[in-house]
Amino acid sequence: MYIAISTIIFFIIIISGLLFYISIKSFYKRNSNSIPLEYLQSMNYLLSDQHGKALDTFMSMVDVNQDTAETHIILGNLFRNRGEVDRAIRIHQNLIARPELDPEVRKECSIELAKDYLKAGFLDRAESIFSKISKEVGSSTQVFLYLKEIYESEKEWEKAISVTTQIQSTSNDDYSDIISHYFCELAELELSLPDKNSKEKAKKYINKALNYNKNSPRALILQGDLSYENNNFVDALKKYMYIYENYSQYSYLVLEKLKNTHEKLNTKESFYSFIKNISSLGNQMELYSSLTKEYSSSISNNEISNLYEEEFKNNKVTLEQLSEYLDLINQNKIAFDNNSLKNIKKCINLFTQKEITHKCNNCGFSSIKHYWQCPSCHQWSSIKKQYMNKSKTDHYVV
Repeated sequence: MYIAISTIIFFIIIISGLLFYISIKSFYKRNSNSIPLEYLQSMNYLLSDQHGKALDTFMSMVDVNQDTAETHIILGNLFRNRGEVDRAIRIHQNLIARPELDPEVRKECSIELAKDYLKAGFLDRAESIFSKISKEVGSSTQVFLYLKEIYESEKEWEKAISVTTQIQSTSNDDYSDIISHYFCELAELELSLPDKNSKEKAKKYINKALNYNKNSPRALILQGDLSYENNNFVDALKKYMYIYENYSQYSYLVLEKLKNTHEKLNTKESFYSFIKNISSLGNQMELYSSLTKEYSSSISNNEISNLYEEEFKNNKVTLEQLSEYLDLINQNKIAFDNNSLKNIKKCINLFTQKEITHKCNNCGFSSIKHYWQCPSCHQWSSIKKQYMNKSKTDHYVV
């Protein structure tokens, strides 16, 4: 009931403002005509919560001039913002169909209609309108930004690159990282294909991504993936290790790749000792957790125990690692004593207060999985892995 009352009050304020605006316009133009009866009828229908009749009355008005067209546009936008996109579309389509409409007003209506389609999910229709407007002289940057949003949603990366390059050339904003991600998307697509030509295309896309952002961790990881796919495992290992050493916040993304590369090189027995001897690496426990049982058989029980003790001491053990710790106790590789019980209890207590997640620095979106583009606000490179205080109201997306 409170929502209905607030909606009515909201419409009263808006319509009153519109009527006042039209009255002032008429006064200064010395127009003797009174406020159109249709507007008063529409206002009455809106106050009675009869939105359908209000819409029909507005659309039945024959005299559409500069003033009343603006009123129609505002009304259509109100319906769109309230989620009644079908009504907004009808209003804006009705305006565009008027042959007497001023060209600038028609262009404004077309933009609003495209925004209606965008909100309704009719991306092809929105793209068609925005694309046509973008070719006109003096088109605003906002039109190109809407096209960029559409192309991202449709995963039309080539078109996204083209329009974003235009945006960057006409604005003071730097879109280099975003364009780099587009090229990475194209490279990943080519790497997923089996033929050799695709690998060559992937290489070109990766190089272009690095041209726009030479420090892109995603592009650097893809360089390693390309070497791996070309069976150049030594080079792949170097590139993955470069990521692990220089981009600590993304190091966990290459652990599985490191393990697979060592398998291809038949160096699995020396993998663990190789990692231990690299002093710049941070979390050896995380590396051990990525090992298969076959790998871990070459590690002594004492080494495993020492690794876990160090991680428990620094409060860095994850829930997955705690599960592995319990498995090791069950396999008699770690003693089941007061010390191990103390470690387990300490770890559980910590995870009642905090947990690992990926969080967007821009909108706060949280997820267990890492994304290069935030699914919520669509920002690129904004999601980072972090520890956060656990809240009972948090909802995570896997």
